[in-house]
Amino acid sequence: MAASGEDRWLSALRDHAARLAFPDWTPQPGDWAHLYTGFDDDGVPYTEVAVYRCDPDGGHERIRHTRYRSGALTAFWARLVNEITE
Repeated sequence: MAASGEDRWLSALRDHAARLAFPDWTPQPGDWAHLYTGFDDDGVPYTEVAVYRCDPDGGHERIRHTRYRSGALTAFWARLVNEITE
């Protein structure tokens, strides 16, 4: 089944977020990025970026992970959005 335009855009956004968060990461076949924004128990926003890799047993392993809060959160999203629009 072909991915919709929205699915392709979201996939590109997640991949770009992972490249910004982990500049030394070189994607390999079976890698995928995850981007999540939520609120902690105190109502403070945060964004998590993670990269997962398929393992030979059919599972997956989280190979990279970071969480942005406060000023780092604002800076991350500003950079992500600005680079996408360039």
